[in-house]
Amino acid sequence: MSAKPVEALEVVQADLEYARAFYESWKPGGGEEILRKYFEAVEWIEWNPDMFSRKFGIIQRVILRRSYFVVYFFQEPARSIVIAVLDGRRNPRAIRRLLRTRKKSA
Repeated sequence: MSAKPVEALEVVQADLEYARAFYESWKPGGGEEILRKYFEAVEWIEWNPDMFSRKFGIIQRVILRRSYFVVYFFQEPARSIVIAVLDGRRNPRAIRRLLRTRKKSA
């Protein structure tokens, strides 16, 4: 186990706003619920990032419980960096391109 702090790129805030609005449109309180699930996932990443599978090279993922959204992150020696929170139903090629672009800016 290798606990380390988690940081998120600034653009992840826009991803979270989209996810919040998406779930809020389904049911009242859905937006807060998806944010709670995101922060729970971040706690798990912080506790043990190695427990999550690699999806695209060194980029790992956490599927948010009972949702369509996925947290993508990668590890550095002293921290983990969240680079995206995306709807997992998107085209995998589009996801991969977006993740590559964001990782370069990290």
